[in-house]
Amino acid sequence: MSLAWLQQHGIDPLIVSLHAGALGAVLGAGFMVGSGRDRAAFATALGHPTTPLAIAVGRWVAIAVPAMAVTLACTIPGGWQPGAVVAGSTAALAVAGCALVVVLVGGSGAAVALFLLMAIAGSVPPERLVGLAHPGALRVAAASVLELGPALWHYRDVATGDLGAVLHGGAWAGLGIILASGLIAWRQA
Repeated sequence: MSLAWLQQHGIDPLIVSLHAGALGAVLGAGFMVGSGRDRAAFATALGHPTTPLAIAVGRWVAIAVPAMAVTLACTIPGGWQPGAVVAGSTAALAVAGCALVVVLVGGSGAAVALFLLMAIAGSVPPERLVGLAHPGALRVAAASVLELGPALWHYRDVATGDLGAVLHGGAWAGLGIILASGLIAWRQA
């Protein structure tokens, strides 16, 4: 709830909702999908007659819904702003897809790296990195990751009704589910 406290002390409600959604999704993935209990339940789920897609969708929903609730809880104290809530929820859905794959591949440690990436670099537009004189190719690679990935600066425009930003969030959510489904099918085999 430190984000709600920051909002009470002057931070833009849109920034608070974006961070609440994204960071809530990463934390949810780290604690739910990256836990030892989930890995044990994972083996049981693969033994039942279900599809890897159904398991991936279930895991994604288990990450996204609480992250959206955190977004709502952090946005309400500063006054109801529907655009900020929708933008934060879009960030939660997109980052939940990305975090699901990252945690399935790298475990809870990868969730920590993704958390730091979202908290620190995720809100920086790539134009700021490209404008730097150094470090050369590294800045272009970092700017490309921020341009294509589920970075928070993308989802600011959701609050103003930008369809492209909404589609970007939906694409990351869908891509995460599909990649997670493939990882689960690979583990099942």
